[in-house]
Amino acid sequence: MKKDKNDQEYFGLTNDIIFGWVMKSDENCLAIIRAILPELNITNIVHKEVQHEITPVNSAHGVRFDAVVQDDQKRYYDIEMQVENTGDLGRRARYYQSQIDNETLMKGQTYHDLKESFVIFLCAFDPFGYGLRRYQFHRYEDSIRDLCFDTHSHDIFINSKGTKGEISNDLAGIIDVMNQKPNQTNHLASKLKKEIDYYNQDSEKRRELMDYEARLLDERLIGEEKGRREGRQEGRIEGEKIGEEKGIKKERQEGVRNIIIEFKANQAAPSFIFQFVKNAYKGKLTDEEIQQMIDDVEENE
Repeated sequence: MKKDKNDQEYFGLTNDIIFGWVMKSDENCLAIIRAILPELNITNIVHKEVQHEITPVNSAHGVRFDAVVQDDQKRYYDIEMQVENTGDLGRRARYYQSQIDNETLMKGQTYHDLKESFVIFLCAFDPFGYGLRRYQFHRYEDSIRDLCFDTHSHDIFINSKGTKGEISNDLAGIIDVMNQKPNQTNHLASKLKKEIDYYNQDSEKRRELMDYEARLLDERLIGEEKGRREGRQEGRIEGEKIGEEKGIKKERQEGVRNIIIEFKANQAAPSFIFQFVKNAYKGKLTDEEIQQMIDDVEENE
């Protein structure tokens, strides 16, 4: 997370709220999809929903899409901003694809009516470690690579830390915006940067951003307290104090790790992250423990 010239936090494109505001514009959605998939020659968006929630019938597990878009060829796109490598992106893409199918296939329709769909993750990290700026996956027969199993579904991962592979100039511009790297030569990058600057400078928008960050921190602290309670319960059930201490320590470390990952995804300085964690967990972690957790996250990037 960078600071602006007024020495206040700058929220970039990878911030959930900023990304949602950007994607509310049909013009932005169209430009971003065309940058990622120029070969489709998309000309128009006919339907779009931002922060769209789906809870399947008879299921307690729902999903919230960052942005779901339909083009004039009846193709569907789910565009997600992903700042943390949770290690489950393959399964998540699979689930998102299934929910798009569930949402778009009407009663009485056949499998032939399934729409072509694209699940797109904009990642603030390299999800697979090969350095490609754009990964795209399809299904192939294991021993005959020329035999493609055409499901009309596509999984695409944009790697903002990548350096390899040919991509469009506009996608390169989007990656620069994700990295908060100036790019005055690309029109789309300049437009997005100007829009994001406005959100950071407008007092009302900025208040929403700060409130959102505060809620995130509250949720993490609540999660840690839940971990403490579960740890205590585990300790009582097992009759061992070590069970309680283990549960508390594990949840605390997970909470700190998530904070560090998010701040690093927003390019916050290590000294800022260290001080923030120290203040949030005052008296519960030593300086050495905090620094070790920051170092561990950096090593795993």
